[in-house]
Amino acid sequence: MSRVRDKIYNKTIGQKIREARENNIIYITNGETAVPKKKLTTQQRLGKALGVTFQQIQKYESGHNALSSIKLLEVSNFFKKPIEYFTSDATELLEKVRPTDNTSDQSESLNSV
Repeated sequence: MSRVRDKIYNKTIGQKIREARENNIIYITNGETAVPKKKLTTQQRLGKALGVTFQQIQKYESGHNALSSIKLLEVSNFFKKPIEYFTSDATELLEKVRPTDNTSDQSESLNSV
């Protein structure tokens, strides 16, 4: 994959991780019923679950560092979401990016993401 495509992929997956983390819903038992309650999963809590630092989570979310397939699977399991939740948007964006010989065109493609 080209560097531009790598950056798009990393950034898009990172955004989905942040979205999943910020929209994490837990259920609190209230007598006989389970009540949904929004609970923010911190970067520190996610990092601890994945065996990495919160700084590494920040790098994943910003797209500066790529996740290994194993870490992506761990993220998927942590949030109880299919891997496709994290990768489908990236796949769609990558299909739109066509490799060119002109690096300025690639930079423009990345900046529009």
